[in-house]
Amino acid sequence: MKNRQLQNNETCPCGSKIKALDCCLVFINGQRLADNAELLMRSRYTAYVLDNEEYILKTWHSSQRPSALVQDARLEWQGLRVLKSSPGNTNEAFVEFIAGFSEEGEKGQMHERSRFIREKGAWFYVDGEQVESNTQRNLKMPGRNEACYCGSGKKFKKCCAVK
Repeated sequence: MKNRQLQNNETCPCGSKIKALDCCLVFINGQRLADNAELLMRSRYTAYVLDNEEYILKTWHSSQRPSALVQDARLEWQGLRVLKSSPGNTNEAFVEFIAGFSEEGEKGQMHERSRFIREKGAWFYVDGEQVESNTQRNLKMPGRNEACYCGSGKKFKKCCAVK
C-alpha cells in the first residue's frame, strides 16, 4: 500500500475546510486522540485517502479489526459528507456519512452508518452498516441539482459531474 503525503497548506481531505496539519493529521500523527466519534471517523477517512493502513488498523476496535487491509489501488476517494453524528457523551456513538469515490473513471459513493465505542478515553471504529445497498460500493449518483457528494457545497452538475 502506498503512503501519500499532504502538502503543508493543503486542506484536509475530511471536508472540514481546515488545513490538514491542524485537522486530521494531529490524530493520524499521534499528537492527540480524537475527542469524539465524528473526529475519529473523519481522521480514518483521511487515512484512507492517504493509504495509511497503520492508523486505520490502530483505530479499529480489536474485536473487529482485520489482520490487514485490502484496498483497491484503482480506488480514489473524492470527498466526504457527514450526514449525522451522535453526540458521543456515552461510550457508544454513530456517524452516518457519504464518501465519494472514483474507480477507473467511474464515480460512485459509499453511504454508511458507522458504530464507534470509547474505551479508556480513546474512540475506536467497530463496524458499519451500508445504508443504501448491501455492497461496499454504491454506484447511485446524486441528481444533477443535488448537493455534490464531495462536500464542496456546489450542485453535482457544477462540480464532480464535469470532472
